[in-house]
Amino acid sequence: MKEVLLVRHAKSSWAFPNLKDEERPLNKRGLRDAPIMASYCKMKKMNLSHLFSSTALRAFTTADFFQKEFEIKLSKETDLYFGDEGDWLHIINNLGDEVKFPAFFSHNPTITYFANLFNGEFIENVPTCGVIHLESTVDNWSEFHYDNTIIKNVYFPKTI
Repeated sequence: MKEVLLVRHAKSSWAFPNLKDEERPLNKRGLRDAPIMASYCKMKKMNLSHLFSSTALRAFTTADFFQKEFEIKLSKETDLYFGDEGDWLHIINNLGDEVKFPAFFSHNPTITYFANLFNGEFIENVPTCGVIHLESTVDNWSEFHYDNTIIKNVYFPKTI
């Protein structure tokens, strides 16, 4: 069995309109929600092994709160910023055996589209700092696919 977390970045700031999209930081609410969600995932006994973040500052900062909570490796993945659902599945299908339970930090609308390709309840919108917990019946990442994976749970900051 394989498990994956999809995490939308926490709420970002629009206070600096001249910044490039990739450089936008988190706002006050984002800086509050990200550590709460990281702590909540740890409390739920999610044994994350690796963190992969979009190259955007807001996603990487969100992931950094999880890195501090879980004390595991955090790396950037360009396709989590620029890629589509097929690119994301490709990333998962090419994970190494050392990756046991990864979390991917990225953006809407792709994260919502991607989550809705798996079996489970339809998700209208993954809110900022929303967490989607996927569970697959497969033993190898190369076999992880939409038809053998379900949405096990969703966790949104406003509902925990």
